[in-house]
Amino acid sequence: MNETRTLARFVAETTFGGLPRGLVENCKIAVLDTLGAGFVGAVQPWAQRIVTVVRSLGGTPEASVIHQDWRTDVSRAALANGVLIGAFECEPLTGSHASGTVLPAALAVCQRERFDGASFLTALALGFEVSARIARTAVGLETVRGFHNPGTQGPFGAAAAVGKLYAFDQDRLTSAMGIAGSSSAGLLEFAWSGGDTKRLHLGRASQLGLESALLARNGVRGPATVLEGRSGYFNAFSTPPRMEKLVERLGADWAIEPPSLKSYATHVTQQAVVAAIQDLKREHPLDPARITRVLIRGAPRIMEERHMERAPHDVLGGQYSLPFTTAVALTRDLSNPLAYDEAAVHDPLVRDLARRIELEPVADDHADAHHFWPAELLVECAGERHTRRTRPHKGAPSNPFTWDDACEKFRRYTASILDPARASALIEAVSRLEKVADMADVAALV
Repeated sequence: MNETRTLARFVAETTFGGLPRGLVENCKIAVLDTLGAGFVGAVQPWAQRIVTVVRSLGGTPEASVIHQDWRTDVSRAALANGVLIGAFECEPLTGSHASGTVLPAALAVCQRERFDGASFLTALALGFEVSARIARTAVGLETVRGFHNPGTQGPFGAAAAVGKLYAFDQDRLTSAMGIAGSSSAGLLEFAWSGGDTKRLHLGRASQLGLESALLARNGVRGPATVLEGRSGYFNAFSTPPRMEKLVERLGADWAIEPPSLKSYATHVTQQAVVAAIQDLKREHPLDPARITRVLIRGAPRIMEERHMERAPHDVLGGQYSLPFTTAVALTRDLSNPLAYDEAAVHDPLVRDLARRIELEPVADDHADAHHFWPAELLVECAGERHTRRTRPHKGAPSNPFTWDDACEKFRRYTASILDPARASALIEAVSRLEKVADMADVAALV
């Protein structure tokens, strides 16, 4: 027991100097990658509709919104930026989508309060870690209970990060997390019938986690056993949890290391398959119209029922589906994220291919290690037979991004959105975050 207080004490006592150097560098990579995802999200029509509503609500102009020429209050900025970051399935997974739940809250508060870059990075690392530990402790939250992980645990990480920025002690952080627990929400029904709700979950979690910390700052109290209690988070959202994972070797082993980032704008379980298709097409250019058979034999994790939609209603449905993403990757170059668009979703050739793709689950005792679920791909095209075994995609924990990789991806993803000078300014600012005296200068660049 007392896991909530243990996490709160860890957040309160950890300083920037206590963070491993490699972790700090990986956090900067995550920041740059997250901003790239936000810029891509800003040009998506579903995200624009949500942000339009946020703008119409007004708010004191104190925090920036990605790729917008207006500001709003910190709460609405966290909501809008979380929506934009999560709008196109390409944000970092560090801390179970904490890039879209923790970072928007921390950035908004840092901009308003003019905190420095080292404080921002410290809050980010700790919020990410809280999120990751809560995410890994739950069992069956998504697959059995039907909740969406970042929506349910995201408020805890955001509250922890904002509480750290305001130098909360253990008791006040415990209250912030206690309040955040009553903001846990997010259903996985979008995986079955479409809709834009998945785009909202990260932003709502960021907004409500931030507000939870502000309430605690003003003396509002939350339950001190919000995670472990009989009516707490894990008993409400999880089948019997792995409670030992919540605080096991806390501060010695970081759950967010090594990090997990994406190369392609699809669900993480499809990254290696898309990478294999990209490699195959480079070596053997394929005419998609002449593909007669596609077979994927792989880990059951990539073939869960929620990832099996063959005729999705929208882009999100496609990005969440293994057979559909496979068909899109065979017909388009997914190194350009914007190639995964409505035209791809409604392309008759893509939909026909997706319908015909064969899937064969193969048990693998090591398939969940480091976010890599192996598969073998067979493609028959124009009388020729091609096979590929997947390897960890670039960005996987066992094949991590370097800073140069992150910069290349940021420039490629934002090429049609940002001019090169602005992209370079953002890259430069993120590269020296720990030396930044005023995070408002960085936030203004978004």
